[in-house]
Amino acid sequence: MRTPTGRPVFQPRVITAAVIGTTVEWYDFALYATAASLVFNKLYFPGSDPLVGTIAAFGTFAIGFLGRPLGGAYFGELGDRKGRKHVLVLTLLLMGIATTGIGLLPTYGSIGAWAPLLLVALRFAQGFAAGGEKTGALILLFENAPPKWRGLLSSLPAIGTGAGTLLSTGAMAIASTTLSQQEFLDWGWRIPFLLSAVLTLLGLWVRRSLDETEEFQEELERRAHEAPQPPATRRPWRERLAQSRFAEAWRRYPREMIIVICAGAAENTGYYVFGTFSVAYAENAGLVTAPLLTGIMVVSVVKLVSVPLFGALSDRWGRRPVSIFGALVMAAACYPFFRMVDTEQYWVTCLALVLTLGIGQSAVLGSQPAFFAELFTTKVRFTAVGVANNLGTVLTGGLAPLAASALLLWFDRSALGVVGLLLATCAITVVTVALARETREPPRRPVPAPGTHP
Repeated sequence: MRTPTGRPVFQPRVITAAVIGTTVEWYDFALYATAASLVFNKLYFPGSDPLVGTIAAFGTFAIGFLGRPLGGAYFGELGDRKGRKHVLVLTLLLMGIATTGIGLLPTYGSIGAWAPLLLVALRFAQGFAAGGEKTGALILLFENAPPKWRGLLSSLPAIGTGAGTLLSTGAMAIASTTLSQQEFLDWGWRIPFLLSAVLTLLGLWVRRSLDETEEFQEELERRAHEAPQPPATRRPWRERLAQSRFAEAWRRYPREMIIVICAGAAENTGYYVFGTFSVAYAENAGLVTAPLLTGIMVVSVVKLVSVPLFGALSDRWGRRPVSIFGALVMAAACYPFFRMVDTEQYWVTCLALVLTLGIGQSAVLGSQPAFFAELFTTKVRFTAVGVANNLGTVLTGGLAPLAASALLLWFDRSALGVVGLLLATCAITVVTVALARETREPPRRPVPAPGTHP
């Protein structure tokens, strides 16, 4: 099957480029999360109370999310005007440079206050790059997919995020278990960060020969037939902002932008509480963290199947019911999750993570990429999804480990406050998605033959 211009509809190399590139980028981004729980609180934010150091480390973790809406706006504008391919190369390169820089960064004991400041700057660069990466990969696959496969194919970048998390967690687990604690803190934790340089080169090699999507090429042709633009001159920044894709997205699609910001609340908070904060919860409770690290790797493998499965189900049943199902599962499992982690048993902890992340979060994550992309036209799609989705991730994801750590301290190390946070974000997702319109195209009915009744 081919498009009107002769290009095959299904292009395996496009899927490969999107998934491998996202895997490399999310290896970098997720690596910081694990290091914030195990290393940065000790080496960059030393203090008398380990939980206070953890809160400070997760504060820098949240800084990366502040860069994501800015990256979404910048790379979205670039992607909507110049093309998707350029963005996917730039974001990967920037992420690799920032992550390798963290691996080379001196600690607080060596350069004092400069260490956490530079760590914050590099984390912000990671967030800025991530703001364009995941959206770019999603748009690339969405615009190359036939309508009946959009849910499935648009969910595949999430495989990259799961695979990247698996690789980063595995690399950190190997380094922390094969070395003594002192060796790990002295130099062992840097090895996974320095491996980013090799993985980045791999990702750039895979993405080097990408073509622009069919829909974007049609958009360029449409622009070519519009009235010619006046010669570029230096215009006031207010005028440039008013004519940006960012302003157009908010002007034309304000309701849709709010939907995208709020609809991912359960998925964002669930991912960073169950998959990131839980390690710090176990450490501060004096529990063994090995079952959790093993469980995170197990559930990352499960998500390689569950996320595209739920994406495919959204093609069949609709985006809304699958997304609401996932949020309800996470809401039901959030309190049992912490009780299961308290057992310190491998199989119980793995089961807890499969219920919350492998089923609940995967259902939301698999159904929403196509849902978000279908809310907007090609002209502003990259910018709109990039800004709104990343803004939602900041509010409900990036701040989640920090908020959960503060609630743990506030509730005297009881998880009840964290459970309340999870229930609130699940409710936001359920209500938002329930009030939104279904975007999946219904199956087309066959046209009746002349002279017959439908």
